Amino acid sequence: MSRPVRIAVAQYEPHVGELDHNHAEAARWATRAAERGAQLIVLPELASSGYVFDNEAEAERTAENADAGPLVERLHYVCVRQGCHIVVGLNERTDAGRHNSAVMIGPEGRLATYRKLHLYYNEQTWFEPGDALPVVDTPLGRIGMIICFDLWFPEPARALALAGAEIIAVPTNWVASFKPTVWDERGYCQGDYVAMATAAQNGVVMACADRIGVERGTTFLGASIIVGADGWPVAGPATKDQAELLIADVDLDDVERARRRTPRNHLLTDRHPDAYRTTEVRSILSESR
Repeated sequence: MSRPVRIAVAQYEPHVGELDHNHAEAARWATRAAERGAQLIVLPELASSGYVFDNEAEAERTAENADAGPLVERLHYVCVRQGCHIVVGLNERTDAGRHNSAVMIGPEGRLATYRKLHLYYNEQTWFEPGDALPVVDTPLGRIGMIICFDLWFPEPARALALAGAEIIAVPTNWVASFKPTVWDERGYCQGDYVAMATAAQNGVVMACADRIGVERGTTFLGASIIVGADGWPVAGPATKDQAELLIADVDLDDVERARRRTPRNHLLTDRHPDAYRTTEVRSILSESR
């Protein structure tokens, strides 16, 4: 048995506040990937709006609806024409406020919206956190979504894997801010290693689409990556500062094989959640103080 899927991640530079440019670039990169046979295409975080907002007015002006906004409509057209699925980062406006979101679009239209749970630094000024982790059953396989800083928390990816996700799409804007080491000697950023560890721990394919460029003093890291379910890269990391399209062919039958680490071990069924609690142990030394 074999379930092949061709995945693409597009690494490029959205421009903050320039909606027409950003929408055109998203459609161009998605089309380019689809023309190379990609069935699932992942675009960067906040690809619709750019990232470093100057003020509340700019954050609000660049927000759009996930159901019928201009970017979703434009990418839906690409999906219909090319028969593909796309995950894109969106500055989403809802009745309850704005969210840093990832939208999954297929030939049928919008399939799901994920709203980032773990907001990084000044994102907390512009956005409200989400409250759910959708898993989408598509003709390609079962796909979940997280965004950027969510990757540093093990719970979202584990929850998605337990819910049956085989691929986790990760629109991201990895930044140099607050990092003592930005890239290592191989050109990997820390996000690459975290994505590899997440894939290995959960037996899922990770597709991380970062952006490049410098926006209002914030440097983005590039180094987009696609990681197989065994935890090893199948494409990338991409360069630090060049626009690039990564494409990889994966077999989703490898997901279950990766989870069954030995004939007697399975990453998910070997868990002992009832035992994952701490107990306080007082040493003899501490009692004598």
